[in-house]
Amino acid sequence: MTFQQSLTRHLKAIQNRDLNTFLKTIANDGRLTLIMPNGSLWQDYDDIAELHREWFADPDWQMTTELLTTHEAAEMASALLLVNYTDVDMEGAPVEFEYYLHLLFAKEGDQWLVIHDQNTTIEIESEDE
Repeated sequence: MTFQQSLTRHLKAIQNRDLNTFLKTIANDGRLTLIMPNGSLWQDYDDIAELHREWFADPDWQMTTELLTTHEAAEMASALLLVNYTDVDMEGAPVEFEYYLHLLFAKEGDQWLVIHDQNTTIEIESEDE
């Protein structure tokens, strides 16, 4: 499987809320790092799997991605995406924000696995500033 195919598989698994496929796209050997938009750091595979299990079970969110850049070498590759994310808050009010998603993949045999997933919220400056 090529890097581009692996990236597409990973993103489709998220879009489709397909936990089984998603888990096949991430490293499970202690190398995986997830940084959330609020800066929280996750490094335990089981905790990351449970986080995604809960997230995928939520029917309210939607996200679209725009691929900004990729870089590929023999053993590692990265993708930078712009994500538009919509959801509803606890009161049912709509929430929308954009963030950058940076994924780092390592080549493992004939596949590429995510070893680093960083989400950085884009702060929108108000017109008053």
